[in-house]
Amino acid sequence: MSRAQGSGPLVIAVDCSTTAAKALVVNARGSVVGTGAQQLRTFSPGPHRFEQHAPDWWAATDRAVRTALSTTPDRSRVTAVCVTHQRESFVCLDGEGRPLRPAILWMDGRAEAQAQRVGTQRVEQLSGKPADITPGLYKLAWLGEHEPATLAAARRVVDVHGYLVHAMTGRWVSSTSSVDPLALLEVSTGEYSEELLAVAGLTREQLPELVPSGTLLGPLRPDVAAGWGLGAGVEVVAGLGDGQAAGLGLDVTDPTSAYLVMGTAVVIGSESTGYRPSRAYRSMISAFPGHVTVETFNAAGTYLPTWFRREFGRPELHGSPDPELEEQAAAVAPGSDRLVTLPYWNAAQTPHWDGRASGLTVGWRGSHTRAHFYRSLLEGIAFELRLQLEGLEQARGEDVKVIRAMGGGARSALWTQILADVFARPIQVGASGEASALGAAAVALTAIGSYDSLRAATHALARIDDTVKPGANTSRYADLLAVYRRLYAETRGVMHALHELTPPTERGTEEATHDEIRGRA
Repeated sequence: MSRAQGSGPLVIAVDCSTTAAKALVVNARGSVVGTGAQQLRTFSPGPHRFEQHAPDWWAATDRAVRTALSTTPDRSRVTAVCVTHQRESFVCLDGEGRPLRPAILWMDGRAEAQAQRVGTQRVEQLSGKPADITPGLYKLAWLGEHEPATLAAARRVVDVHGYLVHAMTGRWVSSTSSVDPLALLEVSTGEYSEELLAVAGLTREQLPELVPSGTLLGPLRPDVAAGWGLGAGVEVVAGLGDGQAAGLGLDVTDPTSAYLVMGTAVVIGSESTGYRPSRAYRSMISAFPGHVTVETFNAAGTYLPTWFRREFGRPELHGSPDPELEEQAAAVAPGSDRLVTLPYWNAAQTPHWDGRASGLTVGWRGSHTRAHFYRSLLEGIAFELRLQLEGLEQARGEDVKVIRAMGGGARSALWTQILADVFARPIQVGASGEASALGAAAVALTAIGSYDSLRAATHALARIDDTVKPGANTSRYADLLAVYRRLYAETRGVMHALHELTPPTERGTEEATHDEIRGRA
């Protein structure tokens, strides 16, 4: 039975994502009483490389929390803080906790060769992660080959959660759900795998202590609590990665429902009982004991329409959403007048895991316009997601009946309608754009006893804003989907041949300067 009635305690939920650190102050009913955000800078020291300065993770988190608390009526009610975060990113630290080099991010693509060479079937089975450039395992193997002194000198190698928890508590500890995306844990046991550590070139002593999500890690350090204007005894609760947390924030707690995170990358995720490895998804340790969170992954989420608007849209918008362009694309007939796009601008992920794949648009004619191309991009991502969901359902042996969406892309009426038509099933849109932070809040509220179970907390906190139903275009998209299914297989060889023709400037690895990139979720 829930004890969430009344004013109750407040918890701080931190979401340290790729683009910003965000903080919500949430009460036991799920109402947000304070918010704050601080942008993070991402640097590209060379082609396909993306890094951040780890101290910025804490500086941005600290600023976001202070802002959120500045509008909170009664800070004395704050009882706990919980972190969710960008996954797969990590930093190497010396004995004093200082970075030896910039942190390497999840979207960094430098380790393609390592993924191909050491991403064996055995590695995939142990880690639950198909060989791809995303898991930290392969970037650590890259460091072992290209920067061996860094790994040798690293006293600690930590994920974003572990870094922030240390800043808050002084402990080098992280949750299994947070570290697992690095692909260093054996999913079936939830423990570090000696075989995977050997591939990464690490020892167990270099890594944080592991605890389950929801574990009480101890109080905030006195200096942190004082800086935030909080009293003693505010508990830090072990959190989880932003994908798993988004599922909690959308009340996705069993195999019959799925979350659709439409951010810079797009993720479809669902809960499964037991571990069944497959290349149709990647398996993550869930916040629910005995569960595995299975996810498909597509790196061309809102990144792709943002890229289009930046390169071909109104310059003054700098890639931001453009209502005029959306209106023009909405006026284009479904199917974009037979213009079909394979959205592999950032390679192909589930289920191909092909770092040599690239974007492709077929069917061009002189009658096509900028609006046709834009709509084709949105449709192409929807087609890709439909195939990924089919693969997930088939490999797992259980169908998804409810899809709940969140993220910047879910705010586009055009895109959500395309998705509903392509999926041929309703799309429920979450009321909050911060589902990951709400998921972290649910973990914190359960840990301090405001709810008897995590499932009860997620059900109480989740809010649905709208339901988009399939329309009259479902059959038209079914015909186009039949064509789309053939595109990758029939063009794979051509894409690989093009990849091998990469200009010499793209092969360089020692760029001396850092160019800031502007990622928008």
